[in-house]
Amino acid sequence: MQPQTLTGQASLVTPSRKRFFIMVLLFITVVINYLDRSNLSIAAPALTSELGIDPIHVGLIFSAFGWTYAAMQIPGGWLVDRVPPRILYSVALLLWSVATVMLGFAASFIALFVLRMAVGALEAPAYPINSRVVTTWFPERERATAIGFYTSGQFVGLAFLTPVLAWLQHEFGWHMVFVATGAAGLVCAGIWFAVYRQPGHLKGSNEALT
Repeated sequence: MQPQTLTGQASLVTPSRKRFFIMVLLFITVVINYLDRSNLSIAAPALTSELGIDPIHVGLIFSAFGWTYAAMQIPGGWLVDRVPPRILYSVALLLWSVATVMLGFAASFIALFVLRMAVGALEAPAYPINSRVVTTWFPERERATAIGFYTSGQFVGLAFLTPVLAWLQHEFGWHMVFVATGAAGLVCAGIWFAVYRQPGHLKGSNEALT
């Protein structure tokens, strides 16, 4: 009898080595996800000085992400239940990365505020997608480990890449902080769309572990 593909019954089927590749992909998307949340904190001193934005409006710009991110959690989860991860993650990552790049060209409080709201709304499905992918690809006994691994991306990325972003700002200006992080997301969106498949649709995805 052939092994079944991994679905919600992942713990009942033969797991595939491909799941570790999927776990690394999730880790990378989480790194980008959190860099796109935190890049504003690096760029804020320079951009607020250049654009003449007062502290109250700076606070609103920082809050804008959280408002839409929270508001879109349930709608985002609804989408995750209905749209395949390959499509939804690619589109969401593409769009929030475009919004991030556009932040690098913002020239007013309104532009910064609206674009940060867009990033928050578009990032909302990310963690529900991560959970769905782990549930699909990993047997129950490994899911907590997989979640812990990709979740570490938020801290690893901030710890090791924040100095890189600070250097970019110092050398090229605050605009480059957003352009660089957004460009990384665009590349990741293309990679996710190109390589992610549901179990059973990747060559060798049902190989038994040895």
